[in-house]
Amino acid sequence: MAGRLGVAVEAFRDAYWRHRRPYDAGLPAAEYWGRVLETLGHGAPAADRAATLDWLVATDVASWTAYREETWALARAFRAGGRRTAFLSNGVPEVIARLRAERALDACFDVVVVSSAVGLTKPDPRIYTLCLERLGTVPERTLFVDDRAENVEAAARLGIRTLHFAGDDALDRLRALL
Repeated sequence: MAGRLGVAVEAFRDAYWRHRRPYDAGLPAAEYWGRVLETLGHGAPAADRAATLDWLVATDVASWTAYREETWALARAFRAGGRRTAFLSNGVPEVIARLRAERALDACFDVVVVSSAVGLTKPDPRIYTLCLERLGTVPERTLFVDDRAENVEAAARLGIRTLHFAGDDALDRLRALL
């Protein structure tokens, strides 16, 4: 994405994450990407800007919908074993729409909590509490798995057991906890 916009990867990454939380909480895609482009000093004629925004949204959606099949299989098996599961995501409507089209979330999860639908994002403690309430469980009987350390740390502060899902052994560590 940085290359197509003609900016340094680090500058793009900084602009992307600087504005991401409001987007995850429900800010429209065009407004989010407009903020990113403005931060990068990227100007374009209106017609080019619309095409650029469309491309950015499509590329972003594709980046968030590359699936690890073994994790989906593990979620289905865990739920099939009579245990309750939840999908707690900082997700924007465009990503969630594709995810719902490609995956049967209800086959894997008893509860689905998406940031853009509830107006809260991880690591805000309120989104974890909301998910726990909907799932009907308490922190100490819950395992939260996430690839972002800040989200894992926030869940741990609430007394939730956690797993930072990072590294080549992440799936093995998850299996060991289940």
